Amino acid sequence: MPGVPSSKGCDACRRVKKKCDELKPCSRCRRLQIMCIGSGQQRFKFKNAELEQMKMAHGERKRPRAVVSQAKILANCPRISNQMPGNELAMSFACTLTITDVRYDITYYGAFLKEIPRRLGSSVALDASVKAVVTAYPYFRHQNFSPDAYMEYCNSLRALRESLNDPVEAQSPNTLCAVYLITICQSWLGRYDDKLKSHGEAIAHLLKIADLRKCQSSFEKDMIVTLTVPVILEAVVNPRIQMDSQWWEDVTRRFSVTPRPRDANPPRSSNTLSTLAKFPEWIRRPDPYIPEIAVVYLTMRDDAERMRQYLARWSDLTSTSFTDPETFEHCRYQAGYTLVVTLALILNTLLRAFDPNNNVLVTEAFSFCDHIIRESETACRYRPLGAAYVSLCLVVGCSAAEDARQLAQLQALLADYSTDFKEINWIERVMWLRASFYSHRLRARSTRSECGGELVEAAWGQPNGRPESCCIM
Repeated sequence: MPGVPSSKGCDACRRVKKKCDELKPCSRCRRLQIMCIGSGQQRFKFKNAELEQMKMAHGERKRPRAVVSQAKILANCPRISNQMPGNELAMSFACTLTITDVRYDITYYGAFLKEIPRRLGSSVALDASVKAVVTAYPYFRHQNFSPDAYMEYCNSLRALRESLNDPVEAQSPNTLCAVYLITICQSWLGRYDDKLKSHGEAIAHLLKIADLRKCQSSFEKDMIVTLTVPVILEAVVNPRIQMDSQWWEDVTRRFSVTPRPRDANPPRSSNTLSTLAKFPEWIRRPDPYIPEIAVVYLTMRDDAERMRQYLARWSDLTSTSFTDPETFEHCRYQAGYTLVVTLALILNTLLRAFDPNNNVLVTEAFSFCDHIIRESETACRYRPLGAAYVSLCLVVGCSAAEDARQLAQLQALLADYSTDFKEINWIERVMWLRASFYSHRLRARSTRSECGGELVEAAWGQPNGRPESCCIM
């Protein structure tokens, strides 16, 4: 018996929830001339004992009498960070991330993209940019884009501009991520925009105004590092990207990764992000940094040789599947090796400008250009995304090559690769970088003439004990 009801009213009053005076018959029933049943009687409730025992055995509990609002319950519950995305847009982007074909795997643009689905719904610009990517991606393979792809791209630009007009949103990591996704979509569509003329320029602008102190989560840190590297690489061939040295010092101090030991397996470049950040300044004004450039060059040259020997293990790669893990590993390692060779070729060219008669440097430059040609031809099978880095390497090769045969091969390869991402004028990059190298040679030649044809040894930091491979040291 769970409880005794306090009311002793008749059945008719109880049915319509009216107060009963509990007379026999009650006043209401007498006035309405209806039968009065149960007036003044005590009532009891009974439960089936066996049924209650069965409910307890299955873990059922009585519902609490207090009603708590859903908002209060959600506020007190811990957040689940690894939950599956719950809306259609997040699910569509998550499905896009599951494509493991190295030719179309968009994680090439950064592993942090896998964290985007759970951030959707918090930024209009980010949502619009993801919508643009998801809409354009199915057409990317055949380059036959539908009007919907262009419409969503325009919508993403509109949403981005509104966010950039908001001082708070402009510094948000979500807005920076949205810019990155829009530039990816732009490269697929091959479209220019007045505010987004190139990947590096747009991202560099947002990185400058971003508050790095607020980037604390792993997503934000990985995004900053991922976006910094392409900005540096494009700054090598794009004079419009200007990042002050203080910003480079700040970002490398906060997000620099500990370099791998030289004997690590597989071998990789031992240079840090802070070293890579110096390349744009070295290309524009190498004279004060020649001793440092020479030291870094020897390190990168040795790293490239160890990576070349390791890459040779894939010479008998027989897998024809572009989703095979071994194919993926080969694609990514080949990209790392080719970029290290490209950076070493840049330093080699700068050093040759101040010592053009160094036969060792000339021979090594010829070898680097040959490696870039060979790897570019091999990487053709991974186009477009798996070989998207190749165009930058070919630009450097065309700018540094002095052998006519090599230059013709590099130019032909660059013309072919330029068809993958048409929004960048790679020839313009070649002309600027080649002119920079030429101006350094003219200035160094003028300096040598003023010094009577001899270089001042003290200017290079190490007048004695120089390695054979680089007489500048």
